[in-house]
Parts: sequence; C-alpha cells; structure tokens
Amino acid sequence: MNFFWRISNNLYRGGYSKLARIFELLRFKLGGNAISAQCRIGEETIFMHRGLGCVAHENTVIGSYCRICQNVTFGAKWSVLNKDDGEAPVIGNYVEIGAGAVILGGIHIGNHAVIGANAVVIHDVPPSTVVVGMPAKEIGLVEGSCWKKDIAAH
Repeated sequence: MNFFWRISNNLYRGGYSKLARIFELLRFKLGGNAISAQCRIGEETIFMHRGLGCVAHENTVIGSYCRICQNVTFGAKWSVLNKDDGEAPVIGNYVEIGAGAVILGGIHIGNHAVIGANAVVIHDVPPSTVVVGMPAKEIGLVEGSCWKKDIAAH
C-alpha cells in the first residue's frame, strides 16, 4: 500500500495529477483503501493490513512512525453551521490508531498519542494521551516512548 501511495503522491506533487489518480484507483482495487495522493504521510508510517478500509481526506497530514490499523477514517467535518468546513486532521509522530477510529475536522493529534479502536475524535488530543470512546475522551497517559523501537522491528 505504501509503495503505490508514494508513487501516486510523487506523481501528484510533480504535476501529473491524472496519472496519480490512475495509481490511486489501482491502489483502491488492490488494497481496498481510499487514501488521497494529496495527503502527506511521514516516513516509516505503517498501515496495518495494507490499510484495508482506510480513508484519508486530501488535506490530511500524518506524521512519521505512526501505526494505523484497518478501517480508520481521517476526514473533514462538514456542517451547515461549521466555519471550518473542509479542514482535515493533522496527526503527530509516533501515534497509534486503533481499528475503526474516526478522526474528523481540523484537529491536531499530539506526538505519542494513542487513539483506541472505534473512537470518534472531534477535538484536539494532547501529546502522550490515550483516548477512547464516542466521542473520544482521555483515559490516561502514555508512559515512556517505545514506538520507534517497536516499528523498527517490523
């Protein structure tokens, strides 16, 4: 998944948006995800299970060394009353996101944060914080920093 995304992203940034779209469609057919070639994804970020079911808005920014499980949605928050329509999330570095999580709007997820499975995140998450639930609420802090070591082992 990352291989095809990197190709489509490089094509898009190089001005070949139609060719990038072809690679997006190929990636969708092979991997079952809709991660825009326009979003920015840092180095060594891993989409578990080939990113199956993941969706990322074109303005999403995902940091480096993140682990993202299947069926995660990074999207804009749309509403008649919302002045921030179209803003997408910014995910820090070393963030772990559980399966089925939904992260909406122009929010920031701090470095080393953990988003629980099926959490619906609509507000900023401070660094090194664990959030779960619908809507997501803080339940604790991440102690230590072992993410880089864990990811390097994959």
